[in-house]
Amino acid sequence: MVIRYIKHIKSQHILDGIMELLTLCDKEFTPPLSSRNSTTQSNLTAKQTNSSAPYEYFENIRHQPAFVVIENGDVVGFMSMRKNYVCSEIPPAMTPNIYITTVIVHPQYRNRGITNKLYCALFDRFVGCHIFTRTWSTNDKHTRILASRKFYEYCRLEDDRGEGIDTVYYHHAPVTRTPLQIIQQYRLTGSFVFLSFLVCLTVVFLVIWLLTPGGGVFHELSIAFSTSLIASALCLLSDSILKYRESKNDEYISTLKSFGIENLQFHKDELLESIIPKCSNEIWISGYRLIMTAKASFLEALSSACRGCPELKVRILTVAPWSETFRLVYGNEDVTNNYLKVFYTLSKCAEQYGTRLEIKMTEKPIFNDTYKVDDRFVTGPYLHCVSKNNQKITAKDFFSLDINDPRKELYGIISKDYCAVWDTAGYILNCRSFYEACCAEGDKIREYTAEQKLAFIRRFCRAVTDTEDR
Repeated sequence: MVIRYIKHIKSQHILDGIMELLTLCDKEFTPPLSSRNSTTQSNLTAKQTNSSAPYEYFENIRHQPAFVVIENGDVVGFMSMRKNYVCSEIPPAMTPNIYITTVIVHPQYRNRGITNKLYCALFDRFVGCHIFTRTWSTNDKHTRILASRKFYEYCRLEDDRGEGIDTVYYHHAPVTRTPLQIIQQYRLTGSFVFLSFLVCLTVVFLVIWLLTPGGGVFHELSIAFSTSLIASALCLLSDSILKYRESKNDEYISTLKSFGIENLQFHKDELLESIIPKCSNEIWISGYRLIMTAKASFLEALSSACRGCPELKVRILTVAPWSETFRLVYGNEDVTNNYLKVFYTLSKCAEQYGTRLEIKMTEKPIFNDTYKVDDRFVTGPYLHCVSKNNQKITAKDFFSLDINDPRKELYGIISKDYCAVWDTAGYILNCRSFYEACCAEGDKIREYTAEQKLAFIRRFCRAVTDTEDR
């Protein structure tokens, strides 16, 4: 078996073999290749043609470079591609790149590692290039191969190929890039050419200055021009070097955005207090910590959101303060006042502004604070440590992720993580009864012991049975 890279396919035998594979595997693709007019077609839900073979698709393939797998003289697989492809999903900044348009292996030759060998050949030949490809979301076999080759989801177009079938773009970042590739990506070729021209002119005027030692107009002008050109050359060189070094930052930012992460935050509470008042649809909150601190500024942000958006949907998910899970996290620390403040503030908003409030409590552990404000998730991992004074295990958010692209896989994972605990939560708070009782008790609640406050909260919690629809 031989894998050949062919820049321009001219062999009729190879072209016939590629057409045979396209026809054989036509219906395996979603949508079928025979219904497409090109390898980069954007509208993949268009009405299918009556053609029994992918002729238009083949006409695109035949003009593209490809890796071709040949055994005993027959074409048994191929990988076609386009170089430096740019579209609405792949920006010009992600060049030089290789966009894989089609990968097919003959059914009789599958499960022999041929697809992996094609990717190895691709990586070996195009070192330093961004590599992109796209497929449909239910193409599990190929997505597993992509994951094993360190391709990551770059963007997702929901229902792009029909209901429940997304188009998913995958990206493989270059391991290393040559200086020339970086220069090409950031359009610095003209800068370096002009810099070379300035250097040459500077040398010319310096030579004139040296050849006219006796003074005179040429002597003075040559040194003046040389000095000016040197200054211009240094400025241009400095700017070019800065742009060259910025490529590393751009790679880092691009990697974050490929996961749907807009940025990293050190102060989650400040970010939330700035975006919550602007909420226009729904807020989800889960965790032990920030919600339970009951900071006045945080509560005011929630109240402001409720005032500004009638019938705002608010979900609160936390750990039941009487549970063993709660004790393992907080020990004997009394945080019932925080529960009361948060629950009372939001229950009051539900009565005054029509906020659609749901509060659930679980006995399962929640491993991080998660906040959803409209289509934006703010979350981050707990990093556990031991306090210096009593050697008690504590947890701290050293950084938070700001994720605001619902098309990305990470967004979906976090949403499912929240919903998995929400759907199995064991207790629901009756917010109206809780609020009415708080108003009736008034300042007396402040005089309650920790046990009495806990009993007060629990009085308005209804347990959800296993047979009940959670």
